[in-house]
Amino acid sequence: MKQTDSDDVFKITLRNDYAFKKVFGTEENKTVLQDFLDCVLDIPSKDIEDLELLDKEFHNDSVNDKTGILDVKLRLKDGTVIDIEIQNRWNDEFTQRTVFYWAKMYTENLQKGEVYTKLPKCITINIVGEGFKLNGLLHSEYRVLEKHLHTELSDELEIHFLNLAKAKEKQSAGTEPDEKTQRLVKWLKFIETDDKEVRAMLADNSPVMEQANETVDIMLQDPKQRWLYENRMKYEHDKASWEHFGYTKGLEKGAYQKSLETAAKMKSMNYPFDDIHKITGLSEEEIEKL
Repeated sequence: MKQTDSDDVFKITLRNDYAFKKVFGTEENKTVLQDFLDCVLDIPSKDIEDLELLDKEFHNDSVNDKTGILDVKLRLKDGTVIDIEIQNRWNDEFTQRTVFYWAKMYTENLQKGEVYTKLPKCITINIVGEGFKLNGLLHSEYRVLEKHLHTELSDELEIHFLNLAKAKEKQSAGTEPDEKTQRLVKWLKFIETDDKEVRAMLADNSPVMEQANETVDIMLQDPKQRWLYENRMKYEHDKASWEHFGYTKGLEKGAYQKSLETAAKMKSMNYPFDDIHKITGLSEEEIEKL
C-alpha cells in the first residue's frame, strides 16, 4: 500500500487502545484475534475458531469523550467469556482493578433465578506496556490454587499478564522453546512497536499478521482514524500527568502532616520557636496554632 510523506512522521503503536481494538476487535479481523488468542491460551485451536465479538462497535462516548475503556470482549463457542485490555503503564492498584473487573464480568453473566453452575468461565488478558512488577515473565497466568498442594480449586478464574517490555528485550522470536511462544513474542513485538518497518518485518511470511499490518496502514491514511488515535493518545498522556500530580500532592501532604506532628512534639517539649521553625519549615502562625 502506497505511503505518503506524512506517514513517515506520524507513528502508530497498538499500545494505544483505539488502535488495538481496530486491529483485534473488529469483525473483519476476527482471524487476527483468533491467531493471537491461540498463542496466549491453553485452548485447542478449534475452540477459538467460532468466537463471537461482544462489543465490536466504536461508541462516541468511549472514543470522543476519552472516558471509556476500549477493551476487546468476546465469547467462545463453549460459553467462555474473554476480555483483553491494553494497560500502557502499570500502577499499584492494577492488581485489584483487574480482579474487580474479572469478578464483574463473571457475575453479570448469571441471570436472576439461575443456578451458579450456569456461570461461564471468564478469562482476563492484560497487555502491559511499562513497569510490570509481579514477576519477570513474558507471559504469566494466575488461577485459584490450594496453598500447600497447588491443586486448582476452579478453572473459572484465569487472569493473564503479557509483558511488552519483556518482549521488547528479546532479540529474536526464533530463540523461544516452542512455536507457540515464538508466535506470541512476534505478536507482542508487533503490538509494542511504533516502527512501520519493524511491523512489516514481523509480518513477513505471516498472512494473518500482514492482515493486521494492512489495518494499521489504513489507519495511517484515514484522517478521522488518525484523529481518534491521537485523541486516545492525548488522554493517556493526560492521565499519566494526573496520576503523577496526585502522587506528588500526596507526598507533599504527607510531608506537611509529618512537619506538623514534629512541631507539636517539639512545642510540648518547650523547644525554642527558632529551632522548631528551622527543623520543620513551618511558619510562626502555623506553629502557634498547634
